[in-house]
Amino acid sequence: MASPTTDRLAVLLDWDASTEMEVDWPALTEAAGHPFPEDYRRFVERFPHGLIGVLKVLHPSCWGVADFLQYARNWHDVMNEKADEGGFPYHFGTSPGDLRVWGTVNLDYLLCWHLDDVRPDRWPTVVCDTALTDPLERYAGTATELLVDLAELRNPVPLIGYVTEIEGAPFRFSRDE
Repeated sequence: MASPTTDRLAVLLDWDASTEMEVDWPALTEAAGHPFPEDYRRFVERFPHGLIGVLKVLHPSCWGVADFLQYARNWHDVMNEKADEGGFPYHFGTSPGDLRVWGTVNLDYLLCWHLDDVRPDRWPTVVCDTALTDPLERYAGTATELLVDLAELRNPVPLIGYVTEIEGAPFRFSRDE
């Protein structure tokens, strides 16, 4: 199923293919312990795993479902250990109130959904540095809306604003091989 935001992102990234991947979303939701926002689901179905400039969106086709979930858990474990040491205001995980990683920027920053009590399509993105030294920044839109904003060279999250200034922008999608 197409979405206007995902279609816009495909145009901006000069991407006209699809993943041809079918995801068993109910099974993935059950295994993950939380639902996935509709725009993320459309992204996964439209784009294969790969990079958008220096951004990487975690993608179940990269490793398979079990390893995809383990990769996120590994990030959560590492970040919770750092958070416990420094009094970070959030927990990383899959429960309401947690931050759940959905992407990375150069492995220096994490793009996370804040699993608040509203429906998944309204979860804001929280951006934090992996050292947990910079203040968090929130982005009220969806994951795909954030990618569109960055691809259109807007700077909606100053913490990662440098990605709009990297030579070669606008971004292009490149597959991980």
